[in-house]
Amino acid sequence: MRLLLLITVSLCLSACVSSGKFKRTSQAYVQRIDTLNSQIDLQDNKIDRLNLMLERSRGANDALILTQDKLQDRLAQQEDELDDVQGNLTNTSSRLAGELKAARAEAAAIQASRDSLLAQQQALVEEFEAGLTKASVVMDKALMDAVPTEKYRINITGGEVRLSVQEDLLFQPKSVNKLADEAEIILRSVMDALQADPLLKLEVIGHTDNKPNPRRNTSNLEYASLRANYLAQELAETYYLSPNRVVAASQGEFGPLTSNATDEGRATNRRVDFVLRNSVSNLLRQLGKLE
Repeated sequence: MRLLLLITVSLCLSACVSSGKFKRTSQAYVQRIDTLNSQIDLQDNKIDRLNLMLERSRGANDALILTQDKLQDRLAQQEDELDDVQGNLTNTSSRLAGELKAARAEAAAIQASRDSLLAQQQALVEEFEAGLTKASVVMDKALMDAVPTEKYRINITGGEVRLSVQEDLLFQPKSVNKLADEAEIILRSVMDALQADPLLKLEVIGHTDNKPNPRRNTSNLEYASLRANYLAQELAETYYLSPNRVVAASQGEFGPLTSNATDEGRATNRRVDFVLRNSVSNLLRQLGKLE
């Protein structure tokens, strides 16, 4: 359209101007036309590029839309999966809460049972120890005002109560079968202690010093054994102590309380021990019944 206009103008002007001027004017218009055509070509190229970019942009936009759709589908799927997981988690949490509650109740019941068992066991152990303490009190009460306190001693150690009595309170001098006047008091106190607790058993242990004993051809071990056996027999026959609750033993000179270097020390070592024990097997048996 522009080119036609320019040609028309040029023809009109050619009628009014000279040949030389017309030629110059025509050339100017031709150059102008070429310039405009070049600009048009540039604009066309630019338009083509823009159209191409637009197409590419549309393609990219379509791809983005497709990707967005896929992402939305994936998001919806993940939301469904999350709902399932949350549902499972809720169910699992409820189940675990129930199991935890049951476990706590069971633990509390076990603890209560354990506490009760420990209390019963402690009561049995205390009763076991109380029998020894009571035996000690019974013997001490019977002896303290009846015989010289320096000639006997009572100790509670290692699950037993031990009454140690010097020989002159039990036997006449140089005798293994003739009792001293005080022997009845000693034996009665031991018998009273045994009767106070039927579970107690007695071991009578004879001791000597390290000097030769009065009997010929008799070792100190044998001499002490004769005395211990006589006392055990006396308790069984005279005081009616059941034979299965008493046993006799001897340590001779091998269980001194003190040094034999002095007369006083040797007198202390020439003794008889009355050892009262509560049968550990009885205690264990009673403890076993609690389980």
